[in-house]
This record gives sequence, C-alpha cells and structure tokens, in this order.
Amino acid sequence: ACESIRNKSGRNLSLYCHMMYGLLEKRKENILTLSDVMSAGKDNDDYFIPDKRGDVLDVLHSLHSTGLISVLKSEDKVWVVVNKGILLTEVNGILFAPETFEEHVDIASNTGIVSVSGLTRLFPKYDPDMLIRFLKNMELCEEINPSFLTITNLHQLAVEEEEEGGTERTGERLLHFPCLLSSDRTDEMTSQVYQFGWCLQCTSKHHFFPPRYFHILSLRLAYKMALPQEDDKLNRYCTFWKNGLYWFNGHGVGSLVEIVDESQCVLVMMSCEKGYSDNMVSLRRDVIGEVMSVYKESCPSLEVKELVIDPKELAYPVNTPRERTTYGIYNVLLAIKKRKPFLVSDKGQTELKEILPDESLSDISNLSLLGGRDIKEVIEIKPNVFNTDVTTIKLDIKDLDIVIEELTILNQLDCTKWIQFGLHLGLYEPRLKAIDTDYRGKTVVCFRECMSA
Repeated sequence: ACESIRNKSGRNLSLYCHMMYGLLEKRKENILTLSDVMSAGKDNDDYFIPDKRGDVLDVLHSLHSTGLISVLKSEDKVWVVVNKGILLTEVNGILFAPETFEEHVDIASNTGIVSVSGLTRLFPKYDPDMLIRFLKNMELCEEINPSFLTITNLHQLAVEEEEEGGTERTGERLLHFPCLLSSDRTDEMTSQVYQFGWCLQCTSKHHFFPPRYFHILSLRLAYKMALPQEDDKLNRYCTFWKNGLYWFNGHGVGSLVEIVDESQCVLVMMSCEKGYSDNMVSLRRDVIGEVMSVYKESCPSLEVKELVIDPKELAYPVNTPRERTTYGIYNVLLAIKKRKPFLVSDKGQTELKEILPDESLSDISNLSLLGGRDIKEVIEIKPNVFNTDVTTIKLDIKDLDIVIEELTILNQLDCTKWIQFGLHLGLYEPRLKAIDTDYRGKTVVCFRECMSA
C-alpha cells in the first residue's frame, strides 16, 4: 500500500498517510463517516493517526488525491469510501443493468430522471446524500431542480410517463442520468439550420467512443457551462436524446452536440441569429475545448482527427460526417500559419474565409478551432516548419498523414514523388513496380504501401 501511494502521488507522503490507509484497509466497512475514522484510530493501537478533525481531514484528502480512496463532503458530514470500485460495481449492477438482466430495474423509464426517494428505495442501507455525492463525483448524474424540467424536453417525457401510469414527481429531489435516457432524436431537430460544423472522428474502424464519454460530456455541457444563476443550475432550453443534446443559450446561439457514425464521431454544429456571430465563435471555442478535454480524460487511447465541415454541406442530420466535404484542422491551421488565403486539398482549393467566415484569422493562437489549447497541442511543431534550425527527424507510419498533407498543400502530390520516396526508403525497383501495378493512379495508397513495406 505504501509503495502504491508513493507511486501514485509522485512525492513522499507523511507517515500519517501510510497509517491511515492501513487502518482503512483493516476495516470491514467500505463506507465510513469521519467520526467512524477518528473512533477507529483511537481504538486501534497498531495505527496512529492525528487527534484533531482538521488534521485527519488533511490526511484523508491526501489519500483522496492519489485515487486510493474517495472523500465525499456535504455541508455537515464527511464520508470516506475505502474502495470506490466496490460501491461503483454495486450501483452499476442495479441502476444500469440491461433490460435482459434479472437485476434490471426500470427506475427512470425513458426520461433519464430518477427521484431521490426512488434511489433510496433501491439502496436503503446508504445515506442518500452520500450516494448522490458519489454518483455526481463519478460524473454519472447531476441534481436538477424540478422547476428547470419545464425548460427541457425531459419535462414532456416525464408528463408522458405520468400519463402512462408513472409516479408524479412534483416537489421531489431529482437526478438526471444521461445514460438512462433512451428516447431518439425528435423530428423537430431535423428542421434546424446550421452555419458551423466540426467533428472529432475516429480514424480506426475498430475504435468507438464509449457510452460513458457522451454521458460525461453531456452533463458538463448542460450543467457546467451554464451561465451563473441562483443555484448555478441549468438555465437554458435544452433538448436531450440518447446520443445528443441541443440548447439555445439566450445570447443568440444554438448548439448541437451528437454522437454519430455508429459511435465513431462527435459532431458539433452551431447557428446564430444575425449580429451574434461573435457569441457563436466564443461558445464554439468553449464547446470544442470541452469535447477535447473529456476525450483526453476518458478515452485518450482512441486515434482521432479533428475536422471542419464545409459550410455548404451542413444540411442536418449529419449521420456520417466523413461522407461530407471536410477539412483537417492540421491543414487549416498550417495554411493560416503560413498566411495562405486558400486551403488546397484533393478536392480543389477553398478560401479560408469561407471555412471560418465569422472570425479573424490574424491571431492564430486565439482561433476557436483550438478550443483554448496551445497551438502546439494541435500541430506537432516541426523544426523545419516553424523554426530556422533544421534538425533531422525520424518519421514512422504515424507521420505519413502529415507528409501527405504537406505535399498536398505544396501541390507536389503526384505520381513521381512516391517512387522517389520509395527509392529513398531503400525499396528495390521490382517492389515499386508491383506497387505501381496494384495501385496505379492512387498516389496516397502508393505512399502508404512504400511506408509500410
């Protein structure tokens, strides 16, 4: 345990931390209050922990920061979850069991809304406040004020449920679980007209965004990015469905985020009222930043690429963005960096102002496509692109897309280049002739064959 703590924290923790973790592991209970912890310390001579409440809390928070335990706080109470995996498994097994499982409980019908009283009936041995804080801490749900249901389509879903014999929830404390919402996109959503489209696309046919990715993303977009209000709760009209959400923020901007293309793509689309394009640019910077942040936290191993959809091809729904005309963010940023007015691709050339008509291209570090990130996080800075010092760089198959993009921009992606490239890699003429025979006219494929030969 001590070694685990040291490895996870990156620094030497105090002896109190080692003692506290040992004490907690010896306990039979998985969930303890702060009073339980302090009493256990007094009653056990093998482990010594601080006497003062504040010092004990400091030690527990140090362990919490390593991820070994979970500390949950309410206004007047503190709980310690010794092994959050055990509690999470129990909760998952009851709340999220598929319909075909014996353990399945239809607690949210089709709404994704669960009452606290319903949660208490399912988990009678747990303090409801502790359980709510645990679920929110794991980003599985958010508490929603019943009055705010009226500015979402969840209100209508709840009304329909009541009419079908469900339980009325007036005055109840309610929780919103996106993963328990199973309704499809409403027909009225298809009438929306958009002016901007961006997507995060998996590049491998074997990669998919997991359900949890969208659950976390939708909670953050719907609740964490709301404008400050009395209770910092949801304060804009939202439409939720099982793989997407749409909201209008009251500042002239409508936004849609949806998982499409059989869970291989995150789609972001936006529209704005006349004269509110600056608000749209600002909001899409935040939304793209959130999409990328959740991606890096929850599924960083997925191979993805960022794309802008051609403004002339934004007819909704966009179920397969890769079938529309799209522009790689790398290409767009590189062209802007080189102050080129046009982006050259295999489909011709497009003026950059057509792709990003609503924002200034003079300040590349502030472009909305970066989502608040440093440009170095989006474009791998190559010495021969941005610096005068030329350094030898060893390329591998992962860099081939960059090579092809650069040659495309320079209008040098022709049939002679891949042969020279192959010779430079040490391939013999018979191998090059075989590639030419198999893939004649398909220059990009020929480059890939050379690189992987």
